[in-house]
Amino acid sequence: MPNWITNKIAAPKHVIKAMLNAEGRIDFATMAPFPGPRDEWNDYAVDAEDAAKIVCGIPVSSHPLIASLEQHSRASFDIRKLSDESFQQFVGFVENYRACGYLHSMDFARQAWGTKWNACEQKHNADAGTAEFETAWSCPAPVLVLLSKRFPDDEISVTFADEDIGSNCGTFTLKAGAVIASDIAPAWRDMTEEQRAKWKAFAYQVRGWSPEDIADAEADD
Repeated sequence: MPNWITNKIAAPKHVIKAMLNAEGRIDFATMAPFPGPRDEWNDYAVDAEDAAKIVCGIPVSSHPLIASLEQHSRASFDIRKLSDESFQQFVGFVENYRACGYLHSMDFARQAWGTKWNACEQKHNADAGTAEFETAWSCPAPVLVLLSKRFPDDEISVTFADEDIGSNCGTFTLKAGAVIASDIAPAWRDMTEEQRAKWKAFAYQVRGWSPEDIADAEADD
């Protein structure tokens, strides 16, 4: 399971409204839609993706262990062993890569959104200029940068905090696609005790938690 990030946005009304899809939900695909021609799958077959990576010449992971596993998988790959469904996905992945450089929408999302899944646990008030939502693993900074570029005269203030209290949290302000102010927590291992106390208090406030909530959750486990 991923760590979940609480994200809070403050921006003018028209910017908040630009984050919403036709159903009135915060939708990264509205801000940065997948540019490939094929996106009809609910999930992706691993063997289809592996086959497409081989054909498209996509390098193996930079992580040594993952690279070793990928190299072994590629060395033993046989396209004749793909199921009909996997083969059709493989063809679609190659079509997408040829058209836009991404195999599928999740591949695109990791780069263009900064998180592989869309916003969830969301709420917004355009009149108040606020939006709040959860994302997996990281703040979706790349898609917010794209949004900022659409409204170069407006500032977008972002506050985020990981459920790993005190880590992966902070604030930044965007204008015309550039960060004009930021205060981001350092890596936990690099913080002084004073900094750890500061960022833990910050994260508790952003997420609406207290130390007692964490203690109770750990006791329940």
